[in-house]
Amino acid sequence: MKVSVIIPAYNAEKIIGKTLEALLNQTYKDYEVIVVDDGSKDRTADVVKKYMKKSKKIKLVTEKNAGPATARNNGAKHSKGEILLFTDSDCVPEKNWIEEMIRPIKGDVVGVQGRYKILNKDKLIARFIQYEIEERYERTEKFKYIDFIGTYAAAYRKDVFMKLGGFDTSFRRASGEDPEFSFRVDKAGYKMVFNPKAIVYH
Repeated sequence: MKVSVIIPAYNAEKIIGKTLEALLNQTYKDYEVIVVDDGSKDRTADVVKKYMKKSKKIKLVTEKNAGPATARNNGAKHSKGEILLFTDSDCVPEKNWIEEMIRPIKGDVVGVQGRYKILNKDKLIARFIQYEIEERYERTEKFKYIDFIGTYAAAYRKDVFMKLGGFDTSFRRASGEDPEFSFRVDKAGYKMVFNPKAIVYH
């Protein structure tokens, strides 16, 4: 069951390296990583190319700046996996992240939401944000199925993603394209779940 991890990146040269390092040290092995450079004005593409020399798992797709929704859809079009995983260029997945993200996908479950933790706990605002997020997760864990998935740690069966047309590209910025898509998945009758063991750090 091959997996495609898709990362939209815009001016991410200072942070994308940590993301790629974490993705190259996963417990699950049958996957590719597609970075979609969304018209960056810095050296994002150069950093990704360095990692491409380290591993054939890393691929680079470039496009004119069109926003993360378009970038993710573009990555999906270039993917070879049966399952699409989405994360962001400022997220650092735990080593078992891919394994945990795909574990629940079987039967009528086609989508998975992972967990988000903050790295810079020394910042007061960051601690408040993490507290609010943890409260939300506590509520989410009470439900068998969910209808909201954020793309910092999202998994979808590729056939369903493509059938429903992917993310709405009218969202030019990261401003709601991910819940909008998950609402469509839910409306179409598919099931999604939350896996608190699939963790990325922001």
